[in-house]
Amino acid sequence: MICLIVGVISGIMTSDSMDIYRSLNLPDFTPPAIAFPIMWTLLYILMGISLYLIVSKKDVDVKIPVTIFAIQLVMNFCWSPIFFIYGQYLLAFIWIVILWILVLAMVLTFRKIDAKASYLQIPYLLWLIIAGYLSCSVYLLN
Repeated sequence: MICLIVGVISGIMTSDSMDIYRSLNLPDFTPPAIAFPIMWTLLYILMGISLYLIVSKKDVDVKIPVTIFAIQLVMNFCWSPIFFIYGQYLLAFIWIVILWILVLAMVLTFRKIDAKASYLQIPYLLWLIIAGYLSCSVYLLN
C-alpha cells in the first residue's frame, strides 16, 4: 500500500507538468501516454508484494534489504519532481542511473531471502531502463 501511495502522491504533484512534457522533443521510441500510469500502478503493486514477501520471513534479518527498498522508493519518488517540475533532465538521468544501481542491489539482496521477491522486481528494473533512455533522450533532444 505504501508503494501505491507514493505513486499517487507523485502523480498528483506532477500532473500540472504534463503539458510541458508533451511539448518536449521526445524520442521515436516513447511509449504512449496511457502506458505510464498503467505500468507504474502495476510496478508499485509488484514492489509491495515483493516487500511483503521479504518482511514476512521469520528468523531472517531484513534490515539491509528493507533499507535498500526504502532508499530506492524515496529516490523513485524524487525523480518525478526533478524531471517534471524542475525540468532538470540531465540530473533526472543521473538520478535514474543511481536508481538502477539501487534497484539492482535490492534485487540481489532480496534474492538471498526470497527468489520470488527478487523476480517481482525485474519488470521494475526493465521499466527503469526505458525511463532512463527517455530521460537521456529528453536531455539530448531539448
